[in-house]
Amino acid sequence: MIIKESFEKIIKEINSETGGVSQEVIENTPERMEIFYKEVFSGLNINPEDFLERTFPVPQNDLVLEKEITFYSMCEHHFLPFFGKIAIGYIPNGKIVGFGDLVKVVEAYAKRPQLQERMCGEIADTIFKALKCQGVYVLMEAEHLCMTMRGVKAPGTKIITTASRGVFTENNNLKTEIINLIK
Repeated sequence: MIIKESFEKIIKEINSETGGVSQEVIENTPERMEIFYKEVFSGLNINPEDFLERTFPVPQNDLVLEKEITFYSMCEHHFLPFFGKIAIGYIPNGKIVGFGDLVKVVEAYAKRPQLQERMCGEIADTIFKALKCQGVYVLMEAEHLCMTMRGVKAPGTKIITTASRGVFTENNNLKTEIINLIK
């Protein structure tokens, strides 16, 4: 209810200055915004490690790579969206998880007020810790609306961040291999 009331105040303030906000917006948008914010930040109530509890044994520890995972998040500095694609690669240590479980980890972190750099590291840390894998590599590429629709107004600008743990920090050849596979 507090979110709804806050948006009512924001809309009324905007309308008092411009007078251009319709009655429908004044009456219905605050409730839609409350529903939206509760959904967009629902990851705050989720422990991403929970999605990695169910594992499957594997006879070899060959590289697992899932890429082109689409995500949407909100910049914690401006409360504007940033969105893009994530690639996650890991070297198992005798066990793997389902591909959908990695997507759920991404979604849990994306549905929080975020910084791209932190989110990238949180995903890598969670997978590395929960799976006790030999190594994990995460690459994120995102467009930030706080850069494209306001501020510097640079549409199409992409920010790339990476996080590596375990063998990916120790072995440059392995890191080069996964980067080439992601491309």
